[in-house]
Parts: sequence; structure tokens; C-alpha cells
Amino acid sequence: MLKTSIHDQKNGHSISIDEDGSTSVYVIPKPPTGRKQQALPFTETLTLNGLGVVSSMLVNGSVTQQDFFVSAKSYDTYINTVSFIIADAGATLRNFGALSPLTNGLEFYYFSQENGLYSIDSGLKTNLDFVRLANFEPSFGTGAEAFQGRDIVGASEGYVGIIDLEDVFGLQWGLKLRANTTDRIGFIVKDNITGIDLMNIKLYGIRV
Repeated sequence: MLKTSIHDQKNGHSISIDEDGSTSVYVIPKPPTGRKQQALPFTETLTLNGLGVVSSMLVNGSVTQQDFFVSAKSYDTYINTVSFIIADAGATLRNFGALSPLTNGLEFYYFSQENGLYSIDSGLKTNLDFVRLANFEPSFGTGAEAFQGRDIVGASEGYVGIIDLEDVFGLQWGLKLRANTTDRIGFIVKDNITGIDLMNIKLYGIRV
């Protein structure tokens, strides 16, 4: 039997073997970084066609679907949180805003340059669908006002949610938008939602 050992020549650390023959490892809660790399906060609101101009999602996507997204930049970006607001006077969980449930809904997707479009959730038709996608977070309010903010636009009620990609999907660092690629994250509007008072979606994460 050949005995071997693995040592870190710089600081003398070595790998130990447990009694059952296994080696213990742990996951570093951030992307690996070199000496010249630095993780910085990142936030951006989804805009129509990713142009950085129109952030209001009150559009008619019933004939021509409308695509709101954030695309890759000149640096690697890890998106770990998606925050949405849907506001309308008289909004209830069973509706979209105060409109009847949508026919086609919105589609939450991730697009990579290598693999194309990957649909995360294509059936977002009600306020409840969005709140459920957020794993019912943040949880606040009671009864008919559960998950509902007051006076978000004038006197209009609104549903807000935080989609934590690690909490909901187990993606430790979120979804990566690789530098200088066509990678993007977005929502496609497939119905006419111009009748509600407000909708926008903001992304949070880090850039390296």
C-alpha cells in the first residue's frame, strides 16, 4: 500500500482523513476570488429589451410578447435576489393586481449564451403565483391583507416579494451572468397588464 499525503506548502495545512475514510470539506459562501478580484454590490431594475430606459412593466404583451431583462456586463455578475412589486387598487391574491387572472401570464427565465433560454417559471398569472415563487417571503400582514403593502401608489395596495434564489432553488451564489456574453435574466410579459397601477422588478447580487 502506497502512503500519500497532501500539504499546503505555503501555510503547512494538510488534508485529514476521517475514521470512515472520508475527507471533510466546506463550501465557501462566495465565489472564489484571486488577489486581483473584488466582490462588489450590484443592483439593477429590469428594463424593456434590457436597454436601461423603460422599467415600468405596464405593457401589452398579448400580441407581441414584451421582454424585460438585465444582461451581462464587462464583469461576472451573480444575481441572488429578485424583488418584485405589483400594485393596484383593490388587489387580491387570487387576481393579478386587481385584474382577473392572466391568460398566458409572465415567464421568469434565465438565458445563457451557450444553452439558450431556460424557463424557470412560465405560469405566473396571479399575485399569489408571484408570492408563492418568493416562498411567501417576506411574510407580513394578516387575513385579506397578508403579504400586502398599503398606499404603494397613491391609495393602491401592492404585493411585494423577495425571491431568494439560494433559499428557493438552492443556488448558493444565485445565477451567474458571465462577463462579455449574452447571458441575461428576465421576465417576459405575455398579456395586457396596462390596467394595473404599478409593476417593476429589481435584481440584487454581486459583481466580480
